[in-house]
Amino acid sequence: MAHKMEWYIGTEWKMPRKGLHKTVLALDFKSLSKPHILSKVIFNIQEIQNLQGRESMYLDDQKVKQDVTMEMGKACTPLDYYLEILVQQMIEGETAQCIIETRTGKTVCILTLKSVLESKEIQMLTPPEMYQLALNYKENGVKMFRTYPKFAHEYFARAAKCLISYKKFENLTKKRDGIAGKDMGELMLQIHTNLAACLLNEKRYEDVVYHTNFVDNMSEPAEKSVYRRAVAYYHMKEFELAQKTIERLPNFREKKEFMSLYQKVKDGWKVSNNQFKGMVQKMFS
Repeated sequence: MAHKMEWYIGTEWKMPRKGLHKTVLALDFKSLSKPHILSKVIFNIQEIQNLQGRESMYLDDQKVKQDVTMEMGKACTPLDYYLEILVQQMIEGETAQCIIETRTGKTVCILTLKSVLESKEIQMLTPPEMYQLALNYKENGVKMFRTYPKFAHEYFARAAKCLISYKKFENLTKKRDGIAGKDMGELMLQIHTNLAACLLNEKRYEDVVYHTNFVDNMSEPAEKSVYRRAVAYYHMKEFELAQKTIERLPNFREKKEFMSLYQKVKDGWKVSNNQFKGMVQKMFS
């Protein structure tokens, strides 16, 4: 049975849209110390069911009955990503059954949160610390993009949120704030480009254009930014805009990927013009 503090902490927590469910089994109450998204904790794994080979650096049959250290924001597999969320719903001394249900099955584990070693609230971070956090999230997203694109998207979105509070970046100086606004701005553009890759996968082409608006205002935009913006225009059948975007890159003819897209744009534009001419002829015939 849970400790009598259950009236305060509750006995159950759910996040149905992510398939997460936590039930308090016992509570050796010490304090209301609770992990945040920037915490480092120690928990003990008492039981794991139905792991079935799913990747995890924390959940491992060899680690049952052992203490495990978790640093929030380091997860690079779906199971660990969800486990971080569940552990953040626990307090020190709590033992809980944690369920992670996905399309590939249901993993159940029983954990005891033994200690919150470090904890810092995000609003207390300095500009350099916020930059590093955003960079870490971005790098996690890059690692997960090929295999787990939806999780990569979540990491890129997290990274963007970290930096948004520091706009306008030009107000930051290395001497006063510990980091230059230029560095913040460059990272933000990289994150927008990463988000554009995720949105292309999801066929959200107008959103890709929105996230790459900066391309039109830069003298030397990054190749990936230019390419993803042009691909979005191509799928939107905005062939003229797609062609102009590609031509922003001076040496695009030397790039196989760009030339392939350029030819597709020209072919698509030609077909579109022929279809329009055919429609006009029918109207006046």
